[in-house]
Amino acid sequence: MNVANPSAPARRTRSGAFVLSNLAVGHAITHWYNQSLLVILPFIRDSMSLTNIEFAALATIRQISSGVANVPAGFAIDMAKRQWGLILTACMVVAAISFTLVAFSPNYGVLALVMIIVALPGTVWHMPAIAAISQRFPNRRGFGLSIHGAGGNVGNFIGPLIAGVLLGFMVWQKVALLYAIPAVVVAVVVWWSLRDIGTSGVAPNESKPLGDRVRQALRLLRQRTILSLLLVTMLRNMGFTSLLVWVPVYLKDPVAGGGLGMSGFMVGLHTAFLTGLGVASSPVLGYLSDRFGRKVVVVPGLIVTALLTSIMGLVGAGLLLTAVILVVGLFTYALAQIIQATILDHIDRGAEGASMGLILGSNSAITAVSPIIAALIVNAYGLSSVFYYNAALIGASAVVLFFTTLRPLAAASSTHSHSAG
Repeated sequence: MNVANPSAPARRTRSGAFVLSNLAVGHAITHWYNQSLLVILPFIRDSMSLTNIEFAALATIRQISSGVANVPAGFAIDMAKRQWGLILTACMVVAAISFTLVAFSPNYGVLALVMIIVALPGTVWHMPAIAAISQRFPNRRGFGLSIHGAGGNVGNFIGPLIAGVLLGFMVWQKVALLYAIPAVVVAVVVWWSLRDIGTSGVAPNESKPLGDRVRQALRLLRQRTILSLLLVTMLRNMGFTSLLVWVPVYLKDPVAGGGLGMSGFMVGLHTAFLTGLGVASSPVLGYLSDRFGRKVVVVPGLIVTALLTSIMGLVGAGLLLTAVILVVGLFTYALAQIIQATILDHIDRGAEGASMGLILGSNSAITAVSPIIAALIVNAYGLSSVFYYNAALIGASAVVLFFTTLRPLAAASSTHSHSAG
């Protein structure tokens, strides 16, 4: 650090690797909480005697909240670059508060309201984190986002696993309350390590007024490639969101009800396999997408995911089901990071937050209905039928992406030519 220059950022010497690793740790915590809730919710459903529609509505509320928060958060992130560290810290604090509220929810109505808050930390975290990574690693964006995603996948794995273990000897209220503690600790770490993340320099268009930012983001929606990628994301997210909601139910419900009757630990273990194996595959797939192209990696991954999802309800309990879930887990969140990188390839520097907020926000608002649609399918055709619905949506996303013309990676990196890393 250059102490002779008082205007120099206090943490200028911190490397891109340091920032990326700490962003990955924070990302792990947000996903730990989100995925743990997937395991806890079926126990809440039984405790409160919820119907399938009421249960699915909790996931829908989370999605709507995420979608609504994405848009203003995206614009705010671009305009408040120097407050990124504070925003990331606040995400951890809100995570602690939200799980405390879950623990003390006395009925379904209160719990439904709490779901609005539960969605916020993970949603808002992505905005400054994605923008910072995109700006610091313009030529390695897929790899950088995949490392960030690998952190999330660590949380995806340990969250359901720990929740499953705890639910073996604790009621769900105590598990949720216990979860408030780690987020408080990590909030301190995030503030120490990332509070100056947005002070490493200002891109030429980061001082644009709000009106210009809105028009710039809306112009994206007139681009054919962006619209195609938005459709890819929507179809994939509709299938994936429904899959995450209903797999734990399928694993937990008794055989007489169409499920597999697994214990809390086994539900947590298989959910961890489904959501967390990207910790190994994300960096590899991210590197390959930077090296050989996004489409070459994402399309086959989506096809494999769709095919295996379609047989998930047919193989029964046992090693074959575990193997199917393991392979699907390699692609779930890993592909999401590369799809994000693909969208960012078509967005100018300094507009990442607003553009991604608009795209992800509108996407979440549409995909929020997917768990409800899935609940109607379950009510009509049985629990295992939901996997055909999920597979069809994921497969359709692969078809749309296959026919989408993407910008060459060399041209995409030139739009982010000023690296802060």
